[in-house]
Amino acid sequence: MMGECVLNIDGLVFGHKFPLVKEPVALSACAGDFICLVGRNGTGKTTMLNTLIGVKKPLSGQISICGVPLGKISAREKSHFISFVPSKVETVLNMRIRDLIAVGRSPYTNIFDRRTKADNAIIDEFIQKFGLSDIANSMITEISDGERQKAMICRALVQQTPIILLDEPTAFLDYFAKRRLLSDLKNIASAENRCIIFSCHDLEVATKFCSHIWLLDDGVLVQMTVDDFLNGDYFSKYQ
Repeated sequence: MMGECVLNIDGLVFGHKFPLVKEPVALSACAGDFICLVGRNGTGKTTMLNTLIGVKKPLSGQISICGVPLGKISAREKSHFISFVPSKVETVLNMRIRDLIAVGRSPYTNIFDRRTKADNAIIDEFIQKFGLSDIANSMITEISDGERQKAMICRALVQQTPIILLDEPTAFLDYFAKRRLLSDLKNIASAENRCIIFSCHDLEVATKFCSHIWLLDDGVLVQMTVDDFLNGDYFSKYQ
């Protein structure tokens, strides 16, 4: 349902041996949200995303996914709730683009990874939607970084989780490709009631499409509207 809370962050402190935030984080995100995580390099954006998916344990506080504490969700169950695309594009030898994208359906297949017609239809839908049809049978090592990144995003989308986290999804794309990607993702968030949270440094493009800003500034993470971000001194500071 549009507007339903799917991610709740309560008293979260994240970091490595030492906290990367001065104050505990309390935020929530809902179905249909398209949120841009903003902050300078080294402030902890990637660490926060890794904490939200359970790769890193929080130093304190709690993260709940669809009302269930993250720590109580098994790895297999988690793959039904949340998907993630890292900033570093994976290079997998001897794998075709379509096979990479199809990995996103693994949480729903049997031990032999047998996909149904419905699974294949979902895979084909996103291959077409993201303009990858012509290279679907190409090896991953034969395509550009930008094409690999789009394939990784498709893999997350076919997983059909209510929450999708993307770390710098536009990093390898030109200006027009960035706009097209973010426009497509915004439409998917809205039409399919998905909550998509992405980090991005190209704020001129990102602010045209995102619904909210999560700003990590000087050890404090706050949510604000796009208008507040643009009308304050934040936009020029983080360009």
